[in-house]
Amino acid sequence: MAEGIGGDTGQGGGLDWPALMRDALPPVAASAGTAQFAPRLIDVLGRVLQFDWWMVMVYRQHANPEMLSENFTGSWRARGLTTYVGGFYVLDPFYIMCQSLDHPEVCRLGDIAPDGFLDSEYHRAHYASGRIGDEVNCLWPLEPGVTLAVSLERSEHGARFSDTDVSHLEAVQPLLYALACKHWSLVRSRTAPARDLELGKMVQEAAANFGRKLLTPRECEVVKLVLRGFSTKLISQSLGISPGTVKVHRENIYAKLGVSSQAELFNLFIASVSASQGASTIDPGRAA
Repeated sequence: MAEGIGGDTGQGGGLDWPALMRDALPPVAASAGTAQFAPRLIDVLGRVLQFDWWMVMVYRQHANPEMLSENFTGSWRARGLTTYVGGFYVLDPFYIMCQSLDHPEVCRLGDIAPDGFLDSEYHRAHYASGRIGDEVNCLWPLEPGVTLAVSLERSEHGARFSDTDVSHLEAVQPLLYALACKHWSLVRSRTAPARDLELGKMVQEAAANFGRKLLTPRECEVVKLVLRGFSTKLISQSLGISPGTVKVHRENIYAKLGVSSQAELFNLFIASVSASQGASTIDPGRAA
């Protein structure tokens, strides 16, 4: 667990600004433009609040996420990070939020996830299997189509991120965001390789096209919201249709795609996205 100032930052207490300015921020500034920027950034955040795991990554509009730094260990690292970067990320509430974000933001999972997210297969596959109890992100737009995401996570045995934790992150965010923009200005010419951009585009197209050959346009809208963890009630409100109509659409979707549960639907979606990176079909309704 990263070291926090004053014990449990969720119980109050202020930031030690003199120590941050003297000891923590200078190494971040000095590392701008180098591979040490992300680790030094985490060093600062470890003085601001407590967390168990982190990921620092770059989201690009037409590429899979680029992982800059992380500290996951064990079997989940190999499985979880590979599947996340390979396609899971398209269902991530933080990634989805980045698509329309034009200002720096600190947000917790519980503040942005849809109401049925905890019961979604994505949550079970990514959070529950990784024993992740809560997550807070600093999302920093660097230029149009590019966002730096700093993900801080606590285990299922720890306390959730508090309002105080968020306030502390918001207090240091202006300085760190400015340094992140400086870092990006020095490395932006090192764009993602063409192959990575092509793979990312295929993954995102596969997600957007999922079931399109078999489902009606409305059913495609419903299935995307189901995969993101929207409840029947929230889907009803989002699409302006009755809960009963949503249930009928779900029944039709399951029948047309040959699945009988949300778990099977999720597995089919992930298989379709994964196949887009090495097979000729990206849609279960399209002939190989």
